[in-house]
Amino acid sequence: MSVKLWRKIDPLIESALKYQDEHDLDSIKREIFLKQAQLWEGEKSVIITQIDEYPKIKKCRIWIAAGDMVELVEEMLPAVEEWAKKENCYAIGAVGRKGWSRVLLDKGYGEPRLAILEKDLING
Repeated sequence: MSVKLWRKIDPLIESALKYQDEHDLDSIKREIFLKQAQLWEGEKSVIITQIDEYPKIKKCRIWIAAGDMVELVEEMLPAVEEWAKKENCYAIGAVGRKGWSRVLLDKGYGEPRLAILEKDLING
């Protein structure tokens, strides 16, 4: 991947990383280079996906999404969904801010079957 590409998408990825505490830009780049994550580049947006394999099924997870909302949802998301189908994924999900719910509910996404609860053990 070119330096020019990374200069374009680094700020987008960094903007999404503000809302989580598990990864930094270097760890995300490492996952992409190791082919453990997939990079989807738009004109003004970026999506990073991962396929989670379980004993019974595979699921595609949208791990990072940042940039222009219309481009992300109307142009890029359908391509990601189609790719996930070809990869034999049973479902696709998104991890992100709660505000994504408002956008994705209209696209057929629903609330997860399980709640993710977290307790801060260091600062808590």
